[in-house]
Amino acid sequence: MNLISSAATEITKYGMDGLLERQKAISSNIANVMTPGYHRQEVSFEGQLREMLTDSDNKDYMKSMNSLTYNPKSLTEVSPANISKEGYNVLTPQQSNYLNSSSYQGFSPQVLEDNNNTGNIDGNNVELEKEMMDMAKTGTQYTLLSNLERRDFAKISTVIKGE
Repeated sequence: MNLISSAATEITKYGMDGLLERQKAISSNIANVMTPGYHRQEVSFEGQLREMLTDSDNKDYMKSMNSLTYNPKSLTEVSPANISKEGYNVLTPQQSNYLNSSSYQGFSPQVLEDNNNTGNIDGNNVELEKEMMDMAKTGTQYTLLSNLERRDFAKISTVIKGE
């Protein structure tokens, strides 16, 4: 078990990265509220985080189903010749590669242009009130995730210090 790099740490890190990109998009929207023809931007990343969690859960389940169990009869009985006879599961090379791969790679928040809302007569579809609410919501989510990260690292620090 890796104390510093856990699923929670990875997901909060990527969540904070996605929220930072969302803050940038919202800031750009607010800065261009009076720009004719400007279309607001949105950032999508939550689906990628869900996929990462699902992949990690699948790997954990696969590991639990394919682990060798201790045979108290005799360790000499557990040999390559009789592993399949004893009912032990042996991983194929593809399964082993899958289990050793990282579930937390390829994360890239998607910046999308909102073309659904026609907006004002000048073609600008930014609503300042909505952007301000989104900024407040995103800031709160970021603070929540950073507090979770801080607590995890405080626990590790306590263990290291021996308190």
